[in-house]
Amino acid sequence: MRGKQIMTVTGPVNANLLGTVYSHEHLIVQPQIPDEKYIAYTLSDENASAKEVQLFANAGGKTIVEMTPINYGRDVLAYQRIAKKTGIYVICCTGFHKELFMPSWFKEKKSSQIYDEVLNEIENGIDKTSIRPGVIKMGTSFENITDQERRAVEIVARLHQDTGIMISTHCDKGTMGIEQLDLLEHYGVSAKDVLLGHIDSKHDIDYAKELCKRGAKICIDHVGRSLSDHDAFCVQLITELIEAGFVDHVVLSGDMGKTDYLLSYGGTPGFGYILTELKKTLLQYISEEDFSKMLIKNPQQFLSGNND
Repeated sequence: MRGKQIMTVTGPVNANLLGTVYSHEHLIVQPQIPDEKYIAYTLSDENASAKEVQLFANAGGKTIVEMTPINYGRDVLAYQRIAKKTGIYVICCTGFHKELFMPSWFKEKKSSQIYDEVLNEIENGIDKTSIRPGVIKMGTSFENITDQERRAVEIVARLHQDTGIMISTHCDKGTMGIEQLDLLEHYGVSAKDVLLGHIDSKHDIDYAKELCKRGAKICIDHVGRSLSDHDAFCVQLITELIEAGFVDHVVLSGDMGKTDYLLSYGGTPGFGYILTELKKTLLQYISEEDFSKMLIKNPQQFLSGNND
């Protein structure tokens, strides 16, 4: 997987063709647990999702990394249809969410069996299709890494080492980023091959800087949640990270896997927000070059494994 070719749902694509990338989004998703609070986190209208992706494309977007993993409502054929309909690239994932959303069989199977199943997705395709993932996901719980999550980290680390596929994580409310890196490095993974998700949601600038110092990339992906003050904290966080010399470690996205956040589902701000309103705000404090790095150069380097 290393090198210039990135696997998308429509086949391999040269990294320099990915254009503007949202590194953590959801197009079709449905948490697989019976709890009414997750109804809002269900995106099941393929036409609505395609309309939302078209807004992204109209604003200059080119690639979406779809981070719905095993047992979370992943639908790779729908991603493929959306990609073809809108003309954008979609990169899907394999791997697992935090323990709450893991499949019941995760506890029952041996780690070697789980490794083989995920490896089969990477090498041969997902859900009896030829569609292969371009990134592998792992997640941890809020301020905790459970025993099953530790198993997943070890499995993901082995898969990364054996295939070169990059690791993108779920840090619940931004927590456990340091602990994730510690565990991954224990299993032989370099921090530079890791993208830590949701780091802005912890609201701790020093913490974000520490993760960058460790060599990882961090995903600022909860923008659009505080429209009343124009995402003031995220703007401050991004500005301070850039001023501290960490622009090469930051990627931007919206993680808008909820009906409340998507215009096509009746929510706001929608997929166009980062490339329009947020960009306008950020450019009062950072350069156009740095904005582009976070959305073009950095995700391309991460996904292709060219992170040295």
